[in-house]
Amino acid sequence: MRYLFLIIIKMYWKYIPASKRKRCIFKESCSHYVYNITKIKGFFAGVKALKYRYKNCRSGYTVLQVHSQKILISSNNIVFQEAEIHPRLLNNYEPLQHELL
Repeated sequence: MRYLFLIIIKMYWKYIPASKRKRCIFKESCSHYVYNITKIKGFFAGVKALKYRYKNCRSGYTVLQVHSQKILISSNNIVFQEAEIHPRLLNNYEPLQHELL
């Protein structure tokens, strides 16, 4: 199953042009993340990673400036650090100023 899943991801990369793919909010694209997890940890870990990324990589997020770092809060209220966020979102998005209490 692992190898079939990896082949499906490779076919996705080959036959779906990058311009037609959904844009990922993470630095490492969702398909590359799932591919790497599947290759290292196996099929079930890859499916779990796919479900996690699909659930969190969608609109409805908020970028906040907390002290000197930007964070992204997903629509599911999961917080992602600046190192995980794609630079496209950080450069083109004017973050809200937020102070922690």
